Amino acid sequence: MLDLSSEYPLTKSQIEEYRQDGHIHLSSVCTTEEVTSYRHAITEAAYSRFPKRDTDDVSNRAFLQTLNLRYHSQRVSQFVLAKRFAKIAADLMGVGAVRIYHEQALFKEPNGGRTAWHQDQYYWPLATNNAMGMWMPLVETPIEMGPIQFATGSQVNGFMGQYAISDSSQDFFQQFIEKKQYSCWQVSMHAGDATFHNGWTMHGATANQTKTMREAMIVTYYPDGTTVDKLCNPSRSHDAQNFLGGRKEGDLADSEMNPVLYRR
Repeated sequence: MLDLSSEYPLTKSQIEEYRQDGHIHLSSVCTTEEVTSYRHAITEAAYSRFPKRDTDDVSNRAFLQTLNLRYHSQRVSQFVLAKRFAKIAADLMGVGAVRIYHEQALFKEPNGGRTAWHQDQYYWPLATNNAMGMWMPLVETPIEMGPIQFATGSQVNGFMGQYAISDSSQDFFQQFIEKKQYSCWQVSMHAGDATFHNGWTMHGATANQTKTMREAMIVTYYPDGTTVDKLCNPSRSHDAQNFLGGRKEGDLADSEMNPVLYRR
């Protein structure tokens, strides 16, 4: 069984690149055999749990989303809780131990619209500037399919305001990115490649202009010892209840839902 326990070594320059840019692309974090094996379990679990749609018009939809699939499939759990991914996160953060926050399947339908610019940590009530997300495509993802896109270096701004992912966040962050003259990073990705990005890094994705579903899996991490941040919007209150085991502001974010996945 492919258990994803082997290490993916990082170079010093890769770690420095991540910390400077707020994101990094790593090739072949999973082998073709590994991603093919886990994709079957992930898609089976995801498609059975995606919300029902009222319309077939996908042009204004960013993606199909479902969270915490690890509770519904042992095979998905093996993928999500993989030591390989968690060690990469710990190495990039420069910490001794990391916990999982949550995971989500984000599938963008054929002709699905763009994903607006946003900051993930608007949603995450974590009192740290070191939280991060891994974004891994489960299929070949050319530019035309709308892989993830980053504003390089934008993590240094920290919290930018109450901007949930929306047309308003797209307009606000697009103007800010242009004003600051941030370069926008986006490349074609192979199945099993991965990006890691800081929770404050501005990011989004372009539309899926192909006839193929863009399947991606996201796993998010934070340093052990992190406390729960201010619950300053409804999304953070929701997340604290549903992804941090109901922890309150100021509590250690150490619930049973958030096990340590890697410790040196």
